[in-house]
Amino acid sequence: MNFWISAVALLAISAAVMSWPLFTGSMKDRINGILMVLIVPVIGLVLYQSIGTPEALRMTPTAQRQAAQSQEPHTSGQADIETLVAQLQQRMNENPDDPEGWLMLGRTLKSMQRFGEAEAALTTANRLLPGNPMIMVELAETRLFASGSPEISAETKQLIESALEIDPQLQKGLWLLGMVFSQEGDETSAIEIWERLLAQLDPASGPAQAVTQQIELARTRMGQPATEVAVAEKPAAETSVAEAATAKPVVAVTTVAESGIPVTITIADEFAQAVPGNATLFIFIHPAGGAGMPLAVKRLAARGFPMSMNFSDADLLRPGTSLQDFEKLDVSARISISGIANAASGDYQANKVTLDTNAIKPIALHLDQRVP
Repeated sequence: MNFWISAVALLAISAAVMSWPLFTGSMKDRINGILMVLIVPVIGLVLYQSIGTPEALRMTPTAQRQAAQSQEPHTSGQADIETLVAQLQQRMNENPDDPEGWLMLGRTLKSMQRFGEAEAALTTANRLLPGNPMIMVELAETRLFASGSPEISAETKQLIESALEIDPQLQKGLWLLGMVFSQEGDETSAIEIWERLLAQLDPASGPAQAVTQQIELARTRMGQPATEVAVAEKPAAETSVAEAATAKPVVAVTTVAESGIPVTITIADEFAQAVPGNATLFIFIHPAGGAGMPLAVKRLAARGFPMSMNFSDADLLRPGTSLQDFEKLDVSARISISGIANAASGDYQANKVTLDTNAIKPIALHLDQRVP
């Protein structure tokens, strides 16, 4: 009985974390969030009954060990996720008018890099629940990933702008819109948008450092060298947003739970012009010394270096877990010529960096090697 109580509690907590953005929205969003918190534990228990081993709860420890030894090892990570997606897809076939279900399916597929399917699911969610800025921005980001190009289309730009008209403080929307303006050569507007985003962030956090880096790069492209400001020596109340935006990032000792993992990617000059236009950049996070399925991954078009990003628990391939669960993590990057995640001869890669999750510092990866 204690197992079932614990299982329900863990599933409910995971569902609450996943649904948290809904609780900050309208009354309808909050109601949908409550429904997800109630429904996810039920689905989890049903899945366990159908694909798990409930009889193991009644086994003695010796019997459990014997049963485990008699089974073949299985790739639980990817297999479990695939099973969950299949179950969720079946649920959506039976309940095609559930926008929250389509949103959950779209986000899960996006985390698995199945961007075409994710785009279709999020498009359905957007059609069923029009005017929801969170869905609109998720769809815009997924369209960008699905295109395989760093160029943001006019349609996607309009989707982001419409979302920000509804919620001007939507952080992912501000980040993407800044990228749009920067790609269009309008660095002044990009900086203005990113400064609005920066004003919402803890100056010592990883996301704030990533945004600050983009602002500094934009100023450099405009011919305005970044200004070093001793932000740490001034009281927080006396530091303006503009000063924080142009300040040299202060490296603070924080945990991964507090700041995420800020990552900057650069590429060797001799490789910059040789990378094919359709190549794909993968950034992986593994447990230190681990191999196989990564904990988190980002897939981007291999253009626009240097580039900055931030990893958080939202990027994990298995929702409900945390990067903070691991004492040390390996961060690596590779440009795939073929566009697949597995390494192949001729790909470009960087040396991996190992970090302490209790003392996070910005990670710099330099693509300066070829895979033999």
